[in-house]
Amino acid sequence: MGLIQTLLTGRPNGLRARLRRRMGGGTAGPSSPKPPSAPPPVPAEAALGLKPEAPKDVTPPDGFEVVLHKDALKVGAVTEIIIGGRAIAVAHTEDGYRACTNTCPHAEGPLSEGELSGGVLTCPYHGWEFDLTSGACLTNETVTLPTFAVQVVGDAVCVRL
Repeated sequence: MGLIQTLLTGRPNGLRARLRRRMGGGTAGPSSPKPPSAPPPVPAEAALGLKPEAPKDVTPPDGFEVVLHKDALKVGAVTEIIIGGRAIAVAHTEDGYRACTNTCPHAEGPLSEGELSGGVLTCPYHGWEFDLTSGACLTNETVTLPTFAVQVVGDAVCVRL
């Protein structure tokens, strides 16, 4: 493929080619085979590699805020959410969703960048471990991590701030 064609249409397996295939636009050139049948419709977020957006049609329980779509976070993953002017870490454990402050009380490390194993979140800075169910610090029992109640309502993960 020539340089000009690559600049205009992208690489055969690049983002633009994948989007064209998913949107039914076919292929960029003669070297790329056309799929035998059209794939099933793909949501726009998935076609672009984005996570599902937090549902807007869900009314959370009193005192709770909708923070993300339940399918936006795989089991074992943690993400940072800014809600109500507060940075929180939302984790999807084997037992469900958990939420805590995103700042480690030890050295202010970003907990959403830490490792999640079971229900224990490890700070990426100095390895302090926290039980996300109780907020107890497993490294120093005199420290407690602020946690927040979580409820799943329909497709929405809701957190009480």
